[in-house]
Amino acid sequence: MWRVTRIKKFNKFYKKAGNVNTVAMSLMAILVMSVVFVFFISNIVPIKKSTDAEAIARKYMLKMEQNGFLTADNEASMVSDFNNIGINNIDISGTTLTQVNYGDDVYLCITYKYPVKSIVTGNGLIPSFQNVDKTITIKKSSTSKKANY
Repeated sequence: MWRVTRIKKFNKFYKKAGNVNTVAMSLMAILVMSVVFVFFISNIVPIKKSTDAEAIARKYMLKMEQNGFLTADNEASMVSDFNNIGINNIDISGTTLTQVNYGDDVYLCITYKYPVKSIVTGNGLIPSFQNVDKTITIKKSSTSKKANY
């Protein structure tokens, strides 16, 4: 008896009583963390496009302040800038397209749809990623700096 306990003390590879549930739960946690990680990584692209679209809208809002409205040339170049970053079919209804007086408000309203990956559960319990079109609206307003003479 003395010898058996002594071997257990000094044996580095002595097995402790364990449970399969610990390993299974660890693997499940790693799987869930991986799915969440992939979901967040896949949503970085729409966030980048959204910040780029905001920058373009700000650029043309500043031009609208100077001109007093969105000119046809600025509209065409704005649509071209949006197409360059991968955003198509923009709608500018609600935007000031005619000359306003000095000090009046000018508005820039841009609406577009962009596909975003979303987690969707179908008939079963297994979730899957699916592209869902999300409508994004950018609204900006400022004061006209164009003096009418």
